[in-house]
Amino acid sequence: MNDTTMVAGAMPPGFATLDVFDDFVTLIGPLWRKPESDGMRVGLLLEKRHGNPMGIAHGGLLVTLADMVMGAGCGFHTGIAWPHPTITLNSDFVRGARIGHWIEGKARLTRRTQSFCFCSTDLVSEGHVVLAASGVFKMPDIERIPEPMRAKALAGFKRP
Repeated sequence: MNDTTMVAGAMPPGFATLDVFDDFVTLIGPLWRKPESDGMRVGLLLEKRHGNPMGIAHGGLLVTLADMVMGAGCGFHTGIAWPHPTITLNSDFVRGARIGHWIEGKARLTRRTQSFCFCSTDLVSEGHVVLAASGVFKMPDIERIPEPMRAKALAGFKRP
């Protein structure tokens, strides 16, 4: 995780668009990704549309972002660039994230079985944790990935 405080309106270097297969998530994006040797950072530049009347990111947005960070992180760790459906998700709000600032997280895989990934993440903005989350995600059934997309999904995320 980048420990430096971000300037309002700035995205750290090295991020590329995270392709999503979910129409709902495209409404909040674009989401950005940066593969690293130990996982994938996923972030979002907080815009006015992401906020509540107090000028901070809406809690529902933060939970959605944490879900995407962990789901994409599971895909990075399993080598399958395809949605890993959420089974459970727990979150704790720590502090507000201000509109106009960058927010990001990286999934920490704590356990993996044949069918499930267990992970956690901290969403960080301005050098502070704003949300801590954990979840369980289902490994995708490779046979259910549409044939035209299967090869790309199994190629995984490009690693540094």
